[in-house]
Amino acid sequence: MPERPLRENLVLLLSIVAHVSKQTQQQALERLGLGVREHVVLAAISEGAPTQLAIARKAGLDKSTLIPVLDHLERHELIEKHPDPHDRRARIVTVTAAGHRALATSARTVGQIEDDLLSDLTPPEQEQLRTLLQRIVEGRMAQPSVPGSCL
Repeated sequence: MPERPLRENLVLLLSIVAHVSKQTQQQALERLGLGVREHVVLAAISEGAPTQLAIARKAGLDKSTLIPVLDHLERHELIEKHPDPHDRRARIVTVTAAGHRALATSARTVGQIEDDLLSDLTPPEQEQLRTLLQRIVEGRMAQPSVPGSCL
C-alpha cells in the first residue's frame, strides 16, 4: 500500500478536529459553569442512561473520570443520585430541573460551536460526516478495547 501524505493521515486529521472542537467548546462551556465532560454526562443522563455504568459507557468515560464529574454536577444541584432499589451497589442518577435548564443552554452553545466549526461543509456534508463517524463509533468501536476516557 503506498504511503499516504500527512494531510490524509486519519489520526492526525481526527486529532486536530477533536482538539479544536473540545478546546472551543470547553472555553464556551466554562462561561456557563460547565465543561465538555459535564455537558456530555448531563446529555447522557437525559437520554436515558440511569446508572453510573450506563452513563460511563454512553459518555465514553471511565469510572475514575466519571465520578468527579458526577460529584461536580451533584454539588451544583444539576443531578441527584439515589440508591438503585434493584441493586444496592448501583446508584440511579437523574437530572434536576436546574440540570435540564443548564443542559438546554449548553446544548445551544455546543450546537452553535459545531455549526461554526463545520461551516466549511454544506449541511448535507455535515450530516454525512456525522453519519459516517456514528457508524464507525457504533460499529467496530462500540466495545472499545483501549482503556481510559475519550474526553
